[in-house]
Amino acid sequence: MIKRCPQHGFFRGEHCECGLAGQLILDEAKTEQLGRLVAGGLRHFPHDLGLEMDSQGWVDLSKLEDVVQRRHRWASRDQVLALAQSDPKQRYEISNQRIRARYGHSIDIELDHPESHHSLLYYGASEEEADRILEIGLKSASQRYVHLSTTPGKAWEVAGYRTGNPRVIQVDADLARGEGVKMMTVNDDIVISEKVPAQFLCILSTKDIPRPVENRQD
Repeated sequence: MIKRCPQHGFFRGEHCECGLAGQLILDEAKTEQLGRLVAGGLRHFPHDLGLEMDSQGWVDLSKLEDVVQRRHRWASRDQVLALAQSDPKQRYEISNQRIRARYGHSIDIELDHPESHHSLLYYGASEEEADRILEIGLKSASQRYVHLSTTPGKAWEVAGYRTGNPRVIQVDADLARGEGVKMMTVNDDIVISEKVPAQFLCILSTKDIPRPVENRQD
């Protein structure tokens, strides 16, 4: 659920970090419904919803609100803002009355996030996927960019959501950038990249991977 704290704004869960219960903005069911629509419109099918998207993924915030309200009569501008601003994985950004998804696109856009300066990055995969990736390199089959993790533990967590036998591929990001591979920082956990050739990849030994407590990430 999403609530609003009078001191700290929108938050998810029962209580704000300050301890206040806050005002309910969206219950769990409506958060899921609204989240699916907004994610679909900003990542996958903007034109199906009548949204005009520029080459960097931005759409007019008021137009998105109109679309949302046509689909869900209970929805309001505040609820769209609450969804975007409280997202724990920082999926969205808002600027100058525009909104976009920060990552996860299946449509052809050119994002302009800051260049990543990580020396090493990581990708979580199943054992079968890892063998194939080491042969042909990293390229997403369904998304515009490859999503890389900034730590081996986070990559293990990502892979663990899809497979019971995760493998972590290490990316020599310094060498890849030196050969012209574009890499951009999305947030503290995620870097997005163009295709990464196989010569910059290797498998990490499982003993070198700190295991997270929970195995889940979108």
